[in-house]
Amino acid sequence: MIKTLFFSLITICTLSASGQSPAALQQEKMKGLQFFTGSWKGEGWMMMQDGKKHHFDQTEVVQPKFNGGVLMIEGFGTDKETKKPIHDALAYLTYDVLKQQYRFTAMTGMGYMTDTAPEVKDNVGYTWSMDNPRYMVKFSLSLDQGDWFEIGEISTDKGVSWIKNFEMRLKKVN
Repeated sequence: MIKTLFFSLITICTLSASGQSPAALQQEKMKGLQFFTGSWKGEGWMMMQDGKKHHFDQTEVVQPKFNGGVLMIEGFGTDKETKKPIHDALAYLTYDVLKQQYRFTAMTGMGYMTDTAPEVKDNVGYTWSMDNPRYMVKFSLSLDQGDWFEIGEISTDKGVSWIKNFEMRLKKVN
């Protein structure tokens, strides 16, 4: 605890001495992901627990918060066949100035939550992952010819091999 507090104070003092505020640094780090801002609509598919491929319609709304220092992402999808919700999530993507790393925090209407450090590639996209005792999952988002393209993969052997279980393509609507 004392080490964390000490490190935090040193980081804040270093940023202040360099003339860049923590908010300005956070905004600078997030500039390369601002292309996700806006409303998106499209479709995709995912493998569900029933072992079947389910096709869905999806919307994503990405809003910048705190002058672009945080992206708030709201996603909602419905099963094409049943018209029932298949995805309902809220996420925040930002740069943690004190830890000097990107953070992705997401929660779903089904009660799941994750907080992870994504791999960010400026002006390209990002990959986030999570694991539990039974499997690992990762999602890779990128801009592909102006579209939001995302794939999800699952590994049951601690990341040695991956199987695609999700794909989505969205077009910007504003």
